[in-house]
Amino acid sequence: MPMLADNLRTLQASLIIAALIIAGLIYGADLLIPLAIATILSFILNPIVRKLVRWNVPRSLAVVIVLGGAFISAVSMTAVLSTQMLSLAGDLQSYRENLVEKARWVSSLGQGPGTLKRASDAVEALDDAIRQEFTEPKVSTQSGTSFGDGRPNDAGSATPEAASDTAAPTLTDILNRISGPGTIFALTVLFTMFLLLQYEDIRDRLIRLAGTDNLSGTTAAMSDAGSRLSKLYLTQALLNGAFGVVTGIVLALIGVPNPILWGVVGAIARFIPYIGSFIAAVPPVILAAGVDPGWGLALATAGFFIISEPVMGHIVEPAVLGKSIGLSPFAMVLAASFWVLIWGPIGLVLAAPLTLLLVVLGAYIPRLEFASILLGDQRALEPHLDLYRRILAGDTAAAIAQVEDEIEEHGVTAAVDRSLLPALRHAAADQRRGRIDNGRRDDIVETVEDVVDFITETVPAAPSSRERAHRVLVVPARGQFDLLTAKIAASVLDKSPRINAEASEGSSGLLSVAQRIADKTETDLDAIVIATAGGMESRLIGILAKRTAQQFPDTRIMILEAVEPGFGVDRSLLPGDIALWRSIAEAVSALDFEPTRNAATADAA
Repeated sequence: MPMLADNLRTLQASLIIAALIIAGLIYGADLLIPLAIATILSFILNPIVRKLVRWNVPRSLAVVIVLGGAFISAVSMTAVLSTQMLSLAGDLQSYRENLVEKARWVSSLGQGPGTLKRASDAVEALDDAIRQEFTEPKVSTQSGTSFGDGRPNDAGSATPEAASDTAAPTLTDILNRISGPGTIFALTVLFTMFLLLQYEDIRDRLIRLAGTDNLSGTTAAMSDAGSRLSKLYLTQALLNGAFGVVTGIVLALIGVPNPILWGVVGAIARFIPYIGSFIAAVPPVILAAGVDPGWGLALATAGFFIISEPVMGHIVEPAVLGKSIGLSPFAMVLAASFWVLIWGPIGLVLAAPLTLLLVVLGAYIPRLEFASILLGDQRALEPHLDLYRRILAGDTAAAIAQVEDEIEEHGVTAAVDRSLLPALRHAAADQRRGRIDNGRRDDIVETVEDVVDFITETVPAAPSSRERAHRVLVVPARGQFDLLTAKIAASVLDKSPRINAEASEGSSGLLSVAQRIADKTETDLDAIVIATAGGMESRLIGILAKRTAQQFPDTRIMILEAVEPGFGVDRSLLPGDIALWRSIAEAVSALDFEPTRNAATADAA
């Protein structure tokens, strides 16, 4: 009960903190939105400022030059966009007939019975309701007419509300309308300027907040995060700008009006991963449908966006930025939904960079690691944990597929060291803790044996030669998981050109050694490897190694224990001439030695 109470208190505190953060984001949007935009702009512009500083330009002057250039570019783009939007607004009436004809044709598809008919009727009913709401007069300027409730308007004039709506806006009204965007713009410029001027100082203060216990590591982490984000945002801005230019050119060539407008919209929308290009495609496709009496222009416009998005997302961006931007598709949808609810449409544009910033910081700050795990696109589980999960589930096909992929990418020895042996180590640890019963243990053993059979049968063996004279016996320390470790080690060692390895059939190293001693016809062994998955105490491993060395004084005795350094067998408890390995790669390197004395004598004979 005390533990449950502590967990409930922790959960309650976490929920309260989350609620306070969300409330702060909502009520502080007027301040936080400019700060977020300024942070992103500082990441984009800081590499340019740093380049100018390297050219001996004072930092303050470099900031002024960069911000001035950005301001001029923004004003120019705004002027062009305004002109384009005014031109589009003036031409919309001329496109109405084509749009109505296409809407009528689409509506005719739903004249028959069925789901399409019901959907079409619903759309038409909604359209009629909207038209009626906007076209029915609520007031009249002529005497004798009535209001919507049937009362006559004897005054013959509009109501005060209508008069106020139709009155010309005053200067105060205009200032009130532009004060919001103007304030955001001014704060964004101010924040960006100070972030660029004090970039190094702010970074040092963040390092101090993160902690000075590991100053070198924290500094490297912050520098790496800052450089990665700066490079990412700047490169993505250039790529999106190039995409906007190409979009404008293509739309102009095929005849879509206002191509500059749609090029800029496409460049901005591409900052929203996965769905940005498709959002940007909707207005020009609809406009193309209104311009062309047929469907050719609309289909050509839609085809361009359908082709360009995969090309940018799967060819150009991976070649320039890498395989991904570091966010999973689920994270992007979740982040976009969250920021739209918090900050509205501007949150949709800021969702990707803000989430990516959180993921990068989570990779270095332990308290934010949950964000990197939940939102990042890195592998959730390490290879050996993923393999162990599949083995626990009894999914033999998936386990074999993962091992096969690891072998193709890293080779059989590295694949076994990275995945299979550590998975067995976890199984042995779970058995010691009582988490695995006998039935589950037998299922694990069966699955792993299938994986070992796959490795033995699929991976080609080394070519035989007369130098393949090193006979190696791999014996398990104790138990089923050690026996599996021995089989895996023997299977991999046997693929070395000069190693002839086999695994003992007994499940105990002592029994295997006794059986070899009793077998008088057994030829000499060059090495005996005691394999364990970490399920045996160091003292017992030392006793087994000493007894084996006593019975085979002319044979090299080695221990293979697939655990991390600092764990497992205590080296001080082993005889000095007994080797201790942590991986099969070390075993292969140690066993693939020059021909032994016995082999050299046999060759001479």
